[in-house]
Amino acid sequence: MRAVVVALLLVGMFLPSLGVAQEKVPQEEWTALRALYKDRADLNKHRQAAAKAAELAGTYSDDREIQLFCSLTAYYCAHRLKDRKVKVKTARAGVECAKRVLAKDKSDYDGRYWWAMTYAKTQEAEGITKLLEKSKEVRTYLEKMIADQPKRYEAYMMLGALYRELPKVISWGDPAKSVEILEKAEALSPKDPEVLLELAAAYAAVGRKDEAAKTYDRCIGDSVVPKDKEWETQDARDYAAKMKKKL
Repeated sequence: MRAVVVALLLVGMFLPSLGVAQEKVPQEEWTALRALYKDRADLNKHRQAAAKAAELAGTYSDDREIQLFCSLTAYYCAHRLKDRKVKVKTARAGVECAKRVLAKDKSDYDGRYWWAMTYAKTQEAEGITKLLEKSKEVRTYLEKMIADQPKRYEAYMMLGALYRELPKVISWGDPAKSVEILEKAEALSPKDPEVLLELAAAYAAVGRKDEAAKTYDRCIGDSVVPKDKEWETQDARDYAAKMKKKL
């Protein structure tokens, strides 16, 4: 009997090294990760936080919270990177984390959203040709998200941004359509800094400068910081101030 107990203890000791998923990230690991993440204004620290989040997500593959945090961190870090290969690698790590969430529940809205965000960022990093090639797939995916959960704002925001950013002549970009969709996002989340930033840019793109200026002002002075997006919110506000001066 004693030999069986010892054997079970040994199995328990070595399960992590054998690739068996752990349930939840320990609090001390979260504390260390968030301490690193807090200093992400330094791009090197942002890269380290993204890499650590991806590592923890791989170890604790059943933990939904770390998978979503990994995707979020990967997206915003990749957005800042200039080196194409590093950008692609970082964004792909976020894709893998979102896929783990969807493997457990394919209807998970947050998993779907962060998959779409990191997937599109990966295609963008691989070049405009790749992004254009995959953009219809992303559009269909976002439209399905909106149809499934029309009261969530995130898919409207991403879809509206794509309608503004993609070239109209060689793709499905449409600045007027962008305004229409982003106004729906704003109605659902009127104080989200990224929604306001995207809507202001859409107004500017169609020549509605007064509305663009007012919306940039709302982003700067009236937006609310979402969870885990303190630095990103300040970055959005700073960018809004910069773009308002260019109107």
